[in-house]
Amino acid sequence: MKGSEKQVLCIIKELEEADIDSMAFKLGISTEYVTQICSVLGKDGFIEGNPSGKFKLTLKGKKVISPLKTKGPIAILKGSR
Repeated sequence: MKGSEKQVLCIIKELEEADIDSMAFKLGISTEYVTQICSVLGKDGFIEGNPSGKFKLTLKGKKVISPLKTKGPIAILKGSR
């Protein structure tokens, strides 16, 4: 996944729903490019659009940008000196 695609996902997460114009403005890129990115993200199942022209994250999209979760305590190893 490209950096610009992750940025779009992060904006949608931040706004909960976002349209092409607001994403383009926040990223400082053209609406045409954002449209291309959203098309790819939609085909790959990361986002879905609604009739009002706004996009929201799917469960798959949320998993991609959520912080890593561990399955138990993280061991901190001390180095010997």
